[in-house]
Amino acid sequence: ETLMPPMVVQEIASKPGMACQHHQFQNATVAQSDLCGFTELASTRQPQEVVEIISELFGRFDELTDKFAIYKVETVGDAYIAAMAEPPLSAINSPSAVVRFGLAMVEVTHAWSERRGENV
Repeated sequence: ETLMPPMVVQEIASKPGMACQHHQFQNATVAQSDLCGFTELASTRQPQEVVEIISELFGRFDELTDKFAIYKVETVGDAYIAAMAEPPLSAINSPSAVVRFGLAMVEVTHAWSERRGENV
């Protein structure tokens, strides 16, 4: 596994010693989440528990990126950013897949919150 999109890794491997190409995308669809209520929740927990909580939720989001073939761009605090665009970021750009991904993130977070009795 790598932190780079697989097609970018292939591109780099096919041109050893060459500088990486800069990519501009005509079309891209980005999903960004912010866990409402997470800052308040985190303020009442020990650091290790906060890491466990975010790891559990983001692990579920990672599973959804695989399910919807969306590239995880990064996480920043409690924000999760994923996207689709034309190659080499992802095989296709499907705005509807990104919307379905976002809705699934909401469902996963709601189920997690209900199960744990948390307000996120």
